[in-house]
Amino acid sequence: MLLEPRIRKSELIELCRRLAMQIEAGIEMRAIWKREIDRFVSPTSRRVVREISRALDQGQSLSDAAAAAGTYFPPLFLRMLKVGETTGALPEALRLLADYYEEERSRRALFWKLLAWPLTELVLAIGVIGFLIWVMGIIGNKAGGSIDPLGFGLVGDTGLAIYLFCVAALAGGIAWAAYGWRRGWLSLRPLQRLVLRLPVLGRIAHTLALARMTWTMYATFRGGMDVISAVDLALQTADNAAFDDLRPMLHRSLQSGNSLYQGFAETHFFPGEWLDALRAGEESGTLDAALDGLSREYTRRAASAMKTLSIVGAGLVMALIVGVMVFLIFRLAMFYIGQIYENLPA
Repeated sequence: MLLEPRIRKSELIELCRRLAMQIEAGIEMRAIWKREIDRFVSPTSRRVVREISRALDQGQSLSDAAAAAGTYFPPLFLRMLKVGETTGALPEALRLLADYYEEERSRRALFWKLLAWPLTELVLAIGVIGFLIWVMGIIGNKAGGSIDPLGFGLVGDTGLAIYLFCVAALAGGIAWAAYGWRRGWLSLRPLQRLVLRLPVLGRIAHTLALARMTWTMYATFRGGMDVISAVDLALQTADNAAFDDLRPMLHRSLQSGNSLYQGFAETHFFPGEWLDALRAGEESGTLDAALDGLSREYTRRAASAMKTLSIVGAGLVMALIVGVMVFLIFRLAMFYIGQIYENLPA
C-alpha cells in the first residue's frame, strides 16, 4: 500500500526496552504480547500487536509474526529479532536496537536543529525572489518594457506562477524521495556502495555497519550457530550493500577450510585492528571474548559516528543552501551592474 503505516520511532524504542525487560524477567512471550495490546494508543498499532499475539498463540515465532506485519516494522528490527531468537540473545538484541534507534532519533533532532536557521534563510530568500519577479513585472509594464533581474525569463504574474510551480515541484520531489527512502521503495544499494568510497561519510557508514555485523557474529557464535551461517547472517545484519556483496566470497573461503581471519582478510575490506583482534581470538581460543570486546568498541564508535553523521549531513545541506543563495545574489548583482554600465554617459 502507498500509505501503509509504520511504527513510530518513539513507540519502537519503548517496545524494544519493554520486551527486553520482560523476557529477562522470565515472562512468557504470549503473555507479554497480550499485555502490549493495551499499551498502544493508535488503532493501527493495536491491530498489528493483536495479530502478532494471535500468531504467537498459533505457534509462530516472534520474528515470523513481526515479519507478517509487512512494513510496519523496519527491516533492521526484523533481522535483529531473527538473530536474537536464533542465538538465545533476544534481550540483548532488543536493547541494542533500542540504543540504536535512540541514537538515530537524537541524530535526527540534532540534524534539524542545525538546519533550522539556514532553512529559514532559504524560505525568506525564496519569498524575496518571488516578490522581486512579481514587482519587476509591474515596474516593467509601467515603464513600457520588460525587466528580468534574474535572467530566467520569469517576469510578472506569469513568471511568479511558473517560479512557484517549480519551487513546489522541487520541494515535493525531495519530500517524495525522502518518503520513498524511508518506506524502502528506492533501492539504496548503489548509494551505499558510493558512500563507502567518500572520505568522511564512508568511514562513518563503515563503522555503523561493522558494529551491527560484529555484534551479530558475537551473538551467533555464542549461541552455537555454525560458522558459515553465522557469518552469512552477520553480513546481512550489517544492512549495507557492500557488506552483502561479500557473502559469496566469504562463503567460498570458509567452505574451503580457511579460518575466519583468512576469509575476512582476503576481502581487503575490514580494518587492520579489527582483523588483528579476530585473529588473536581465533588463535587463543577466546573468539567469543574477542568478538564481545570488538562489539562493545564498535558500538561505542557507532554512537559517536552517528552524531558526526548528523553534523556532516547538516553541513552539506547548509552548504547547498548557501550556494543557492550566493548564486542568486550573484545573478542580481550582475543585472544591476549591467544596468549601471548601460546608463553611463558615453
